[in-house]
Amino acid sequence: MAVNNVVRIGIIGCGALGAVHARRLSEMEGVAITAVSDPNPEAMARVAGPLGASTMSEQDYHELLKSGLDAVCIASPDSFHVAQILDALDAGLHVLCEKPLTLEPTELQAVVDRRDRTGLHVSMTYPRRYGGGIRAMRNEFLSGQWGAIKMITAYNTEDWLTPNIGQWRHDPKLCPGGFLHDANGHQIDTILWAGGLDVESVFAEVENRGTPVPIVIWGSARLTGGIPMSFTFVGDGHLWREQVNFHCEKRDFVMDNGRTLWNVDGKLVPVAPDERWESSDAAFIRLIRGEGPNWSPPEEFWPVLRFTRAALESGARRVPVTVPPR
Repeated sequence: MAVNNVVRIGIIGCGALGAVHARRLSEMEGVAITAVSDPNPEAMARVAGPLGASTMSEQDYHELLKSGLDAVCIASPDSFHVAQILDALDAGLHVLCEKPLTLEPTELQAVVDRRDRTGLHVSMTYPRRYGGGIRAMRNEFLSGQWGAIKMITAYNTEDWLTPNIGQWRHDPKLCPGGFLHDANGHQIDTILWAGGLDVESVFAEVENRGTPVPIVIWGSARLTGGIPMSFTFVGDGHLWREQVNFHCEKRDFVMDNGRTLWNVDGKLVPVAPDERWESSDAAFIRLIRGEGPNWSPPEEFWPVLRFTRAALESGARRVPVTVPPR
């Protein structure tokens, strides 16, 4: 339990995202980062330095878990997430975890089961879910007033290749699935969550662009009820760009670089007048204080896992992959 109403947080993983979470959390009233962990002492020092001399630094995250925390924020390489979540839950701590979670169904189920058994909170950091515009668009879809979704297209490009040369994201053991799994979960989750959809089949092509992991992937899918979807994800681009188009029977919706729009009288305008956004960190603190919902619980990522696995399998085998109903 929080001491004097101060939530004590530990940071596991002190790379770029760990530093971002540390800054956000340390700026919140009633929150204290009391411990950080990373195998790299220099990375730990960069994150711990601005937090003050009292912040504990441990290369072994198991020591951090025993330091009297209320919660942890996990920002380690992708393949470490599940084990660290399970260990944190066993230590009695709430968990905020960077995306993605896992490509393995047994691991996702293990996280959900352990969360349920402990009664603690686990929340993922998919940022689109924390935007008011995305939630407003989801509500419009689920209301049914615009008819069924008839077609979806998704596009994302960025230079994910160059900054990660020689880094863990180009190691298939640490970042299985490459650009698709590590980065394109943003678009895949937005589509499936906002539309209340799952995946039925995928046909994809993949190129590694001279690296050990997928960098470019494109193809088509069928979502719930046979809804056609096309996608192009380019990890060796030169400019970050994102657009997702939803074509409904009575209205079109667009997510353009994170902004959520729809056509009204022939013009694209915001879906919600006030597209309020809060960080996953702020939402997590409200959640564990009992002051807000969990916008990103692990059990809602089954569709993302199923889509990503099918796309990677299709790309590797060069054949369409049908996804059995869950």
